[in-house]
Amino acid sequence: MPTDKRHTVEGYWDCQYCGRTGIRGRFKSCPGCGHGRDASVRFYTKEIDAAHAISHEEFRRQTAEADKNSRSDSANYTQAHDADASEPSLYARAAGEGRGDAYEAQDKSDWYCDFCDSYNPATTDVCRNCGASRESTSGETYEQRMGAVARTYDSHGNLVSERDLSKRTKKEPSASRPAPAVAPKSGPGCLRFVIVGGLVVALVALLMFVFGSRPRKITVDGFDWERTISIEQLQTVDESGWELPKEARLDHKTQEIRSYNHVLDHYEEVPYEVSEEVLDHYETYTTEVDNGDGTFDVEEHQEPVYKTEYHTEYRDEPVYVDVPIFDTKYYYKIERWVPERDVTTSGDGQEPYWGEVELSKATGDHGTGEEREGTRFGTYGVTDSEGNHYTADEDYWTSLKKGDTLTVNVDGNKHITPAD
Repeated sequence: MPTDKRHTVEGYWDCQYCGRTGIRGRFKSCPGCGHGRDASVRFYTKEIDAAHAISHEEFRRQTAEADKNSRSDSANYTQAHDADASEPSLYARAAGEGRGDAYEAQDKSDWYCDFCDSYNPATTDVCRNCGASRESTSGETYEQRMGAVARTYDSHGNLVSERDLSKRTKKEPSASRPAPAVAPKSGPGCLRFVIVGGLVVALVALLMFVFGSRPRKITVDGFDWERTISIEQLQTVDESGWELPKEARLDHKTQEIRSYNHVLDHYEEVPYEVSEEVLDHYETYTTEVDNGDGTFDVEEHQEPVYKTEYHTEYRDEPVYVDVPIFDTKYYYKIERWVPERDVTTSGDGQEPYWGEVELSKATGDHGTGEEREGTRFGTYGVTDSEGNHYTADEDYWTSLKKGDTLTVNVDGNKHITPAD
């Protein structure tokens, strides 16, 4: 794997007093205004490739040379003042007058936009540059914002330039003044999502309504009932199985497949695809470390990039077959109790009764034709004063009286139970 490379390059800085940019790191004072470099200055890089590398010894020599000629291209000097200092100022303007500044202010009543660092006339409530409303910004006027200024004088003491230090760097919107709202995106996708979500909610609500138990107040107006007795008859039926019941009469038997054995038959060579991560190339990226003296250490790193390659391999896979297992299956006749008929009674009111049952005796061989009672079950109904019909368990139904006002739970089958 390639080794990382490291070299040093010269950085740059900007003068906060006269606004000059791109000053080499070797200069400790501004070549434009002569003002010394503050400790708060932040260096930055332009060229970081190895072709612009500089040794620390060479940089120290260049710095010493720059110190000797620190004001070689300017006879100006700069001082910091308060904006309201009594001496003449480019910013001390009467209303409607003045030469403006780097932030395009034209009058002391212009208001400042925090979002894009620009000034706007007092006659407008919306920023000309970014569209933010004045209410969403600090709304400070130019006169209110003026703080310290850097004034540059020539060798005769004449004011030649002035820079507002209160706006040296672009400010981020504060938490109390959020950035201008952006209208949410809309379109078919969003509308479809809303529609689908609404349908899901409606479906859930419908299912809860139909199948869920919900309390309701009703007034009992009537009763009905129905009772049923199932009658079973002993009949001769045909059946089959792998065992012959003791009471059965064999009709015939055969050899049939009862199950299968899953057994190995042979092996087959089967191709399959195998993936493998292999080195494709290296990508270079750099990191910078500010040394704080006007230089940066630049490191070039080599990051491996892999690609996936595929190839075919073969393996033996077993092939199984199903081998049938035969057994004796019996076909026979036998007597079984079979539902034959129902005896049903019904009526209104609360006096249910079971129907009279007449059972037949055996009329055929092996007792066939004989009848017996099977299961008994009943349905008990309640009608309320609005004509709605419900069912209830017998014990609860028996306890009700006409005219009772009840709070009941009603399930999806309109079956009522007492509400808790």
